[in-house]
Amino acid sequence: MGRYRFAVEYLGTDFAGWQIQPGQATVQSELEKALEVCLRVPTAVVGAGRTDAGVHGSGQVAHFEGEDGLDVRRVQGSVNALTSDSVFIRRLEACAPDFHARYSALSRLYRYRIALRPTALYGSISWHPGMPLDPDLFRRALKDVVGPHDFVNFCVPREDGKSTLCNVLRADVEADEVFLTVTLEADRFLHKMVRSIVGACFDVARGALPGALIKDILAGSYAGERTWAPARGLCLEKVVYRDYEY
Repeated sequence: MGRYRFAVEYLGTDFAGWQIQPGQATVQSELEKALEVCLRVPTAVVGAGRTDAGVHGSGQVAHFEGEDGLDVRRVQGSVNALTSDSVFIRRLEACAPDFHARYSALSRLYRYRIALRPTALYGSISWHPGMPLDPDLFRRALKDVVGPHDFVNFCVPREDGKSTLCNVLRADVEADEVFLTVTLEADRFLHKMVRSIVGACFDVARGALPGALIKDILAGSYAGERTWAPARGLCLEKVVYRDYEY
């Protein structure tokens, strides 16, 4: 048996997330169904990140096991013909048997797009809150997430005993006439962590909460109401590996 990897992009609007869920359409289940038809054997797909319902991906990475010597061009073409228009894979290739889409990743990069005005063309991949924002206030608040921190207060509560430490390598904000685009890169992300961070910075940028909000949440000294940004504006855009560029 051999191991194969590929990059995959998807519009998450109609999916209940990446991970298989009984009775629900997910990206993982659609890929596995397509591969089973193509390879004539049930095939498990492992992704680099378990994006939530409604979250998009332009640079998700996954791997699967298959017979040695697969015609990767044929398999890639078949998978793309068998999946919906909302899913597309690229750069399918054989890889080392110890490559793991999730555990071999060095970092993951997400972008969140806040629409500063209504947009018909990009409405499905952005969030339009309909209120003025100060990009400089957003940018200053966001800088406080950079570095290694315990992000337990920026995720959905968990009781699995796993670490909530993450190292945020990059946190940038760009603004133009249409979008305020937030870029976050870290060694790992917790469940809904990006949406929680973006929502808190949004509260600062609209003048609802103080500029030290991120620091206060990290320290556990703020327990009040705050915004969690909706899924539609979030996209997993890149997963970084030592030996795979796509």
